[in-house]
Formats: sequence, structure tokens, C-alpha cells
Amino acid sequence: MAGPVRPADGARADALTSAPIPLLVRRIALPSATTMALQTLFNVTNTYWAGVWSTEALAAIATAFPIFFVIIAASFGFAQGSATLVAHALGGQRLDEARQVWGQAFLAAFVGGALVALFGATAAAPLARLLGARERVLEQVVAYIVPLLSGGPLFLTAAVLNAALTASGDTRSLRDAVAAGTLLNAALVPLLLFGFGPIPALGVTGIATSHLIVQTGQMAWLARRARATPLGRAIRWRDLAPRRGPLRRVLAQIVPNTATMMATGVGLAIVTAFAARHGSAAVAAYGVALRIEQLVLLPTLGLNAATVALVGQNLGADRPQRVVATVRVTMIAGCVLMSVGAAAVFLARGPLIALFTADHAVRELGVLYLGVAVLGFPAYAVVVLGAGVLQGLRRPLVALLVGVGRHVVGPPPLLWALDVGLGLGFRGLAIGVPTVTWIGAAVTAVLIRRYLPRSGAAVGAAG
Repeated sequence: MAGPVRPADGARADALTSAPIPLLVRRIALPSATTMALQTLFNVTNTYWAGVWSTEALAAIATAFPIFFVIIAASFGFAQGSATLVAHALGGQRLDEARQVWGQAFLAAFVGGALVALFGATAAAPLARLLGARERVLEQVVAYIVPLLSGGPLFLTAAVLNAALTASGDTRSLRDAVAAGTLLNAALVPLLLFGFGPIPALGVTGIATSHLIVQTGQMAWLARRARATPLGRAIRWRDLAPRRGPLRRVLAQIVPNTATMMATGVGLAIVTAFAARHGSAAVAAYGVALRIEQLVLLPTLGLNAATVALVGQNLGADRPQRVVATVRVTMIAGCVLMSVGAAAVFLARGPLIALFTADHAVRELGVLYLGVAVLGFPAYAVVVLGAGVLQGLRRPLVALLVGVGRHVVGPPPLLWALDVGLGLGFRGLAIGVPTVTWIGAAVTAVLIRRYLPRSGAAVGAAG
């Protein structure tokens, strides 16, 4: 049976639908942004040590990133889709409904994780070849990505555990887990990469092994924290048994959200494939530039977490004015932050690239790419936060269409025209990526204006 709702838990749930929006955005976004910063530091650590190992290893990590995006996309889809449904149910004070959809999300995570592991075992090498990896780079891509994808169940289960916490406004628990994991990874990676005493040198497989060890610990911590919530105390093993209605609702959110993020992975793969036309140095430069872009994007990703939680709960509580206020506050903050970040990266792009590699060719291409790519940073705020708004409004298919257009449909012809048609080479990639992003931002802005609720009736229609 469900345990009693603690006063602190009830106060937190009420706050999401009553406290000042700017205050709530800060309280949810700051821990989430810190989490993203730590996660990026985690990735930067891996990128740094791969570069120390060899330029081929650095290129392998960059090439593997679009493949690893299968896990990133699935984790995002499960986290955002589950959080949206749970937040909506909690906002309407429907704990039984929240329990049912959360249980079905776990069921889907188990099955989805197994499929990801199978995908890694069968598709990693062909995909690496498709992305332009050859010989030594191809070997290292496979050695790195296959073990990581085998941990699919770990990643997806952790995402569903965290969904309940995010839906309740708790983004601190994940922050604490990632902080501890980042420290542990910093110690494990060089140990497993180079070996020590009886521990053999595992190369890039050591980086993947460290990631899996850290992920196991994070999942255990999130399970403990989620179990302490009203939802965690209410759920039972029988809630994981298939239930057609709740499972259908869960899949209706998770599948489009995962596909939306998967489109991002496809987009990264497309750009990586174009970069591979110009050699491994170009692939490594794009990979390093991508890490720097992720650093600047961190506050916006934190705002995205706040947007999903606040839009979902206030939609469920039938408070359309607070939904609109949330969108206004997060969009303005995101665009300002990304504009400041763009200026900072443009001025410091040389030293930033040099932090990751001593290879002159990689540095030169990285500086070239970032010098143009920063023009798209404010547009990233609109598309990232816009996706959160549409997910919170339970419009995942609309977000999916925008993602497919921005990442899958638009880039190939535009990049081909700039790189090959006009003969701009690698510079064409740097021009094409922000161009596509701005087009996506314009479409997103129109769609948000179309679907934002304007009355209590409009909120009800959003379901």
C-alpha cells in the first residue's frame, strides 16, 4: 500500500503550481545545469585521455559519438516521456495514475535496453564504416562502443528512475549522482586505459568499462532516492506487469521523444560523415568543437528540465497562465545565455581547442569550425527549449517532426551544396550547421505560438 505523503513532498508538489515561476526555474534549472556540466566534464575527461592515447583514439571517440547517441536518445526519450506523464498526473493529484505509467515505463525500459544491447552487438561495425572509420580507427570505435551499448538496460532504467524525481521538481539527486560518478571516472579512466600492476591496459575499452561502472552506481543511488518519494513508496512489482492502456500512453510519449533525440544522432552522424571526407583530423576537430558547444549549452539544458516539469505539472493542474509564463521566462533566459556563450567561445576558440589536442591540423580546423558555428548558438536555445515545451504540452509528434526536419531532412542537401557544390569544404559544414538550426528555431517558434494554451479549455484540449 502507498505510504503517507510527507509534508515536504506535498509542499514541493504544490510549489510547482503556485510559487513564482522565475524562482522555480532557478531552483530546478541550476541543479540540472550543474548535472549537465558535470556530465560534460565526464565526457571531456574521456576525450582528453583518448587524445593522450592517440589521435586515432580521439577520432574513434568522435566517430562513436553518433552511435552512442542511440543510448542518449533512448535515455532522453524515457526520461522526458515518463517525466511528462508523471508530472501531469501529479499536478492533478492522481497518484494512482502516476504509479501506473511509471511502472509501465520501467517495463518498456527493460525491453528497450535489451534491444539497445543487441543493436550494439550487430550494428556497431557497419555503422562505423558508414561514418567513414577505417582500419585502426574502426577497430577502436568497435572496442569502445560495443561494451557501452551492452549497458543499455542500466542507462534506460536510470532514466526512468530519475523521471519521477524530475517530475516532482527534484533535480538535485541526479546532480549528486553525476558529481560522484565524474570523480570516480576521473580516477578509473587512466587506470583502465593504461593499466596498472595486475590490471592490463585496455585502451579505449577501458574508457567504456569505467563508464559502465559509474552508471551502475548512479542507478543504485537514483533508485534509493526515487524510492523515498510518494510515488516510489506507492509502486509495487505488479505495476511492472503489462497493462495495455497505461503502456500505450507511455509508448505514445516515449517513442516520439526517443525518435526526436535519435534524429539528433542521425544529424550528428551526417555531419561526421561529411567531416570524414576531409580526413581523421577533421573528424577529431568536429568532435572537440562539439564538446565545447555542449559546455555552452549546459544552462539551456538545465532550463529544459525546468520547462518540462513546470509545463507538465501546471498543464495537469489546469493553470494555463503559468504554462505561458514558464515558456516566456525560460526562452528569454536561454537566448541571453547562449548569446553570451557565443561571444565567449568566439573570443577564446583557439585556447579552448588547444585544451583537447596538440595536433596542429586538428586545432586549425576546430578554430575554423567554431568561428562560424557560434552564430547558431542562440537558435539552439529556441529549439532545445521549444522541444521541452512541446513535450510538456504532450505534443511529442510535433517535436519529432521538427527534429526530423532539422537533423535528417535538411542537412544532407545543404551540406552537400556548401561542401561539394560550392567547393567550400570543411568551412561549408561550419556554415551549414547554424543555418539549419536557425530554420528549425523559426519553425519551433511558430509551433509554440500555435499550441500554447490560452484558457482552461485550451489546456484540456492539449491532451
